[in-house]
Amino acid sequence: MSWTKDRPFQALALTGGGYRGLFTARALQEMEDHVGEPIGRRFDLSYGTSIGGIIALAVAFEVPMQKVVQAFEKSGERIFPPREKPTTRIGKGWDIAKHWNRPRYRSQALREVITSLIPEEATLNDAKHAVGIPAVNVTSGRPQVFKTRHKAEWTRDWKYRAVDVALATSAAPTFFELAELDGHRYADGGLYANAPDLLALHEAEHFFSVPSDAVRILSVGTTTNMYSLSFESGCELGIQGWMDDNRLFSVTISSQQQLVDQLMQHKLGDRYFRLDALPSNEQAKDLGLDVATGAARRTLLALGKKAASDILNTKLAPFLEHEPQLTLVRGG
Repeated sequence: MSWTKDRPFQALALTGGGYRGLFTARALQEMEDHVGEPIGRRFDLSYGTSIGGIIALAVAFEVPMQKVVQAFEKSGERIFPPREKPTTRIGKGWDIAKHWNRPRYRSQALREVITSLIPEEATLNDAKHAVGIPAVNVTSGRPQVFKTRHKAEWTRDWKYRAVDVALATSAAPTFFELAELDGHRYADGGLYANAPDLLALHEAEHFFSVPSDAVRILSVGTTTNMYSLSFESGCELGIQGWMDDNRLFSVTISSQQQLVDQLMQHKLGDRYFRLDALPSNEQAKDLGLDVATGAARRTLLALGKKAASDILNTKLAPFLEHEPQLTLVRGG
């Protein structure tokens, strides 16, 4: 395999963001409809974290993006059941107290959605395209990336079931229970790589010796890039203040994404493109990491479709015309 400026190593990087990942899936569906074949056939490698990891696995297994979108639409409220948001200080405190010793949601509904897309017994060895999935191994205390065997010496992960890897990358603290796999416990990869773009770049440069000027990366966000606090929230935010409306997580993933975006632009220039959307103030009221209401669905679907369709023949064209070279080594 030989990657050059004219025939680059091309990666797809999918950001985490809870239910807002519906935006990602809808944008990819628009691209897939445009090229007329699975979007995974246009990339050498896909990386994804949390909900982005679930979608990246779907890309690697050539699950139609339309099917992914439909699954998220149909089952969003099973994963994140609707709840009335408390408005008083006492109500907010009680809401936190109810989940003091347990996560807010159960991962069983998420597991069922994943296995409706990828067979429950399917392993990473069954994937059709290379993929990397970040998670935090809280047993060893280290970040970890689950990978298909797209390099011969990578023999650790190929036997793992895709559903278990998907649950590991999306085990967001306080939202879902920790995932267990092969005697270890895992938390959401978004704790260190919510936007896994740099991991994809590092893999290309370090493990495949691709020159940086021969790497091209398409990054797809989840409309979470510009989260900020109002002055009304004050300065003395305690546990309740930071947990209210998932502020702590929103600030963390938003700042991570902006840092990664800046570094990637510095490193790759116009060989890096970030596809995302900034909701209006009114639209933002309907959205949240764990908000799967009808209004949230309609907003995310509309934003995802428009973000991709407006640039299919311009900024996205080089990515959608790519013919990948990287192939998988089957386990055994």
